[in-house]
Amino acid sequence: MKTRLITTLCLFSVIALAKEKGIDSERLMTKDTNKDGKLSKEELGDKLWQRMSGQDANSDGALDAKEVEAMLNKGRRGKEEQSRPGGANMAFQLKEFKATNGQTLRYSLFVPTERTEAPLPLVLCLHGAGGNTDAANLLASAEMQKKHPCIVMAPACDGKSTRWAESEFRGGADVRSVMPELIETLDAVIAETKADAARLYITGQSMGGMGTWGIIAKHASKFAAAVPVCGIWQTADAAKMNGVAIWAFHGDKDEAVPVTGSRDMIEALKKAEVKPEPKYTEFPGVGHGSWAPAYEKAELWDWMFAQRKLQP
Repeated sequence: MKTRLITTLCLFSVIALAKEKGIDSERLMTKDTNKDGKLSKEELGDKLWQRMSGQDANSDGALDAKEVEAMLNKGRRGKEEQSRPGGANMAFQLKEFKATNGQTLRYSLFVPTERTEAPLPLVLCLHGAGGNTDAANLLASAEMQKKHPCIVMAPACDGKSTRWAESEFRGGADVRSVMPELIETLDAVIAETKADAARLYITGQSMGGMGTWGIIAKHASKFAAAVPVCGIWQTADAAKMNGVAIWAFHGDKDEAVPVTGSRDMIEALKKAEVKPEPKYTEFPGVGHGSWAPAYEKAELWDWMFAQRKLQP
């Protein structure tokens, strides 16, 4: 029963379960049915492998005992590493950047070790109020990198009084937007990694979904595509998003961020006749966690990586 449960939980649930039940790497390695000393996608199952494959440090398509132990150690490390921006795994570098406004932005950065000469696209992943973004680890997984090689940036929106962007929804006089230092940091990362400026993408869940809307309202000329998940924004900004390919997601039973947030924005975008025409997927019976079914859609990533910013 415990083994079956482990195969269906995501990476962070595995870590939590291991800590609670005292499960170590040897216990997990009992799933090594072919006794080759590694855990393959077939042995772990598709969903768990999708989330754990970011721990595949040598990119051989399997996890050995050392890599499994590194995964479990993530749950045993100190507060600083547990609060890695975006909930990113150990395949990411932990970095920070001091902007000209005096603010320092922490961020997790994944750059593929094996790269072609052609510049890679970059995906900016914005976390929710809980501090995590499911997109970052998924995009950095070996399976996803094989299909869609990319650079992944997961910044931190630190502090209860900060937001990705100033918004009418849950805003206030004491709330500060981190957008200025975020965009400056993003530009620095693009220059450092030589990312493809024509293929910059942004996605976020919950608070990050709001941030996704807000950032493309201010910086539409920068991003080729945006994927706001369970977000909300002021419809008056719809026309400002022209030129960004948008695919929004929401659950119709969301009690944290009303589903009308996405519905109204899509309607406003169409009324403003923004191009390309936006896409919208609503999940019936799904609550606030609509990022899980959204990010599991292979079609989403195929669509996103096909988008390219057209130069004037």
